[in-house]
Amino acid sequence: MKRFAVFSLIVAAIAASAFGVCQSPRVCAAADGNSETMRDRWFYVSNNLPDEEETNKVVRLIERAGKVNLNGMLWSTPWDSADEWTAERIARFERVKQAADAAGVEIIPILWSIGYGTMTGRDPNLAEGLAIRDLPLTVRDGRACFVPSSETSFICDMETWQGDKLADLSGGFQDRPGTSSFCDKEIFHGGAASLRFEKMETDPHGHGRVMWELALEPNRLYRASVWLKVSDFIGRPLVQAYSMSGNQLSAQSLHAKADANGKIAFDWRKAEVVFRTPEDGKVRIYAGVWDGKSGKVWIDDLAVEPVGLVNPLQRPGTPITVTSADGKTRYERGKDWDLRKFQLAPWKLDAPSQSLVIPEGSRIADGETLRVSYYYPALVGAPQIGTCMSEPEVYEYFEKSAAAVVKLLNPQKWFLSMDEIRCANTCEACHARNMSLAEILADCITKQRAIIKKVRPDAEIYIWSDMLDPNHNAHANYYVCEGDYSGVWDLIPKDLIISCWWYEMREKSMEFFSSRGFKTQGAAYYDTDDLDGCADWLELCKRTPGCLGIMYTTWQRKYELLEGFGKLVQPSQR
Repeated sequence: MKRFAVFSLIVAAIAASAFGVCQSPRVCAAADGNSETMRDRWFYVSNNLPDEEETNKVVRLIERAGKVNLNGMLWSTPWDSADEWTAERIARFERVKQAADAAGVEIIPILWSIGYGTMTGRDPNLAEGLAIRDLPLTVRDGRACFVPSSETSFICDMETWQGDKLADLSGGFQDRPGTSSFCDKEIFHGGAASLRFEKMETDPHGHGRVMWELALEPNRLYRASVWLKVSDFIGRPLVQAYSMSGNQLSAQSLHAKADANGKIAFDWRKAEVVFRTPEDGKVRIYAGVWDGKSGKVWIDDLAVEPVGLVNPLQRPGTPITVTSADGKTRYERGKDWDLRKFQLAPWKLDAPSQSLVIPEGSRIADGETLRVSYYYPALVGAPQIGTCMSEPEVYEYFEKSAAAVVKLLNPQKWFLSMDEIRCANTCEACHARNMSLAEILADCITKQRAIIKKVRPDAEIYIWSDMLDPNHNAHANYYVCEGDYSGVWDLIPKDLIISCWWYEMREKSMEFFSSRGFKTQGAAYYDTDDLDGCADWLELCKRTPGCLGIMYTTWQRKYELLEGFGKLVQPSQR
């Protein structure tokens, strides 16, 4: 039900006065949605304000946005650690805040990204972990070390060919041998040949891929690496690991600065992924090109090798178990074995295997083989590391950051960055709760909302749509998550405002949430060269009941079309 405009202005003015928030009439004058005028006309900014130059960039963006009647900046900056900001960062923040107040632009903090490792900067052990079972370590001279076996490795040096087709594909495939993929004996990384892809643009999907199907040790950690070289190239060169059921286990893309024509080139570079094998041990390893539009790509020297005790998580919900080879004797930490001070290197794909220290007086004998089970902070997707939603310490940190954000900004609008949670419900802390994956996620979101409401009772709270949307990521078999996200939409508070962002699924997503009584927002743009998609979003937003607004959402800091977007969505002149 729509409020009377005068009443809205009075209520907004009282709220702003009570909480000390500077708001312009453009920010305060709001409708409940489904109007020709979008209440929220936002733009997205990701900037940590490392120096004055970056601060000036944000100030200039705010000034530009204000001139075209954009009234909100969704700002990604280290809000999670706002209670630890230095005096220098706070001073730069105050400059941005003053510019926003002057331009009539409301600052909306986006924070607490479970999917991308919120609070792991404070304590890396808060990462969600995947179980590694019965890793064999051999004891020598007071150390228990992992000794990899060649029997559990796979090497393809790309030296054996049948014409233009690789001979050793181990049950996999190679895209279009002799048409777009070739044996190249002039350019190679090692040996005397490599695999070359070209003319990818003649494939409907721009594919130039090679894939191997491998049977590895179950529930173990592996590293797959391959060397790539590109020339005059447009596309996505990457290596990926998948389960046989189609779940992505890990991926890595290689990037380089493009020339004026959007093309990249680089000499031989190593791409690698670290992944945990599934219960059956069977995986597919892909290397090559997706969305290829021009140029050439060379691939050489694939290696898939087991790794040992890497970045073991050390919290109650991720126990480390050390037993004898037969499993009959369980050894005690501190008495029989120990582990050096925890040093997590989550983004270091070539992190070395660690060893256990065997102290004097241990029951473990030199030469003995141990079985070690532990939890590894999974690198999935981007790659990214997720945060465990079942550790109480996470919510203690949320409370600290929320109090600091209120002290710094006292925002009326907050945004939960709860997208792409690709590893969840995999550790003992989660399993011990006897809750479904959907219940764990809903509980986390409900707690986040309560923390915000405690420090700002009148807060409006927004959230990304994908993990709540069955048309998007709210389903079973999502990356390496255990369980099913289905039904989470019925378990979350109804006053959350859902920011829908998948363009291709926008009609279904907006209707799904609107029909269930949620207010919505359209997160448009995504770094295209025109505003056609924004126009489509705007038309949908205007006819969706309860839609409050639209956002210029750029992940690549492309703001060339900001003014055009502002003019497209500006309030109607009446």
